[in-house]
Amino acid sequence: FIVALGGGSCIDAAKGMWVFYEHPELTFEKILHDGGIPALRHKAILAAIPSTSGTGSEVTSFAVISDHKAKVKYPIVDYEVTPDIAVLDEEITATMPPKLVSYTGLDALCHGIEAYVAKGRSNFTNPLAIHAITIIFGYLKDSYDGNLAARGEMHIAQCMAGMAFANAELGITHSLAHAIGGTFHLPHGLCNAILMPYVIKYNCRNRPAMRHYANIGRRLGLEGLREMNLVNSLIREINEIESYMNVPKTFADAGISEFKFIMEKENIAKNAFNDNCTVSNPRDTSPEDLLHILECAYYGKPVIL
Repeated sequence: FIVALGGGSCIDAAKGMWVFYEHPELTFEKILHDGGIPALRHKAILAAIPSTSGTGSEVTSFAVISDHKAKVKYPIVDYEVTPDIAVLDEEITATMPPKLVSYTGLDALCHGIEAYVAKGRSNFTNPLAIHAITIIFGYLKDSYDGNLAARGEMHIAQCMAGMAFANAELGITHSLAHAIGGTFHLPHGLCNAILMPYVIKYNCRNRPAMRHYANIGRRLGLEGLREMNLVNSLIREINEIESYMNVPKTFADAGISEFKFIMEKENIAKNAFNDNCTVSNPRDTSPEDLLHILECAYYGKPVIL
């Protein structure tokens, strides 16, 4: 019986340990490919108890493993590594400092939004995603301010968002966040928070995606009659929440030097394009498009693609 108690990285590490405990003959390269993990549960089962409200790893088939030498975060996707038991205890989240609340909460918001517009979305994932988004918009600020009841709501919401993206999958916000985090070692939730508004603008060129984003705006009661107005209201609301929690708006604000960014940006775009999350993004993309989004998110420029 393997028990993972902690944040998303702790739970993801336990998933990896579980695989190699059951199948020590495997290599890391082997398990990166679809279908690369044989059946588990011959030797152990996994229980996950999250101490943060963001990753949803306790209910997902995802595990993100960092390779600091290669400067890459590898998302492993296989239903075999989905935990058998998830325990949600809001009291565990009481000790989270405000910065961790903001980054993990915005990660959960990104999960809900990306799952709601992803290519794999369905009538089963949409209710989980949209309800999680609604709860997060309603309670994230209070959770940041230390309200325990709000943290309980956030803990449920992040799990629902995890259940949504475990089945609908994600998009290029996460592809870019994995690549940037692997290179510059920024917190994953911070990367998602900075990228979200830029990726939403980019994806809006896809007609179904614009409609889905607009539906989120309607559900939240945001201003706007036309779909693009609702999408802009959604972006403004995300920016307002991030400002309330003192989250950096660009990667320059987050402390990445321009010299290092210029040296690494093309590599980051290439790694993001090859990320497993890219294929489920609602708008088909390219390394060049991802590089443009990355530059916009560094300098704070508008997305024009």
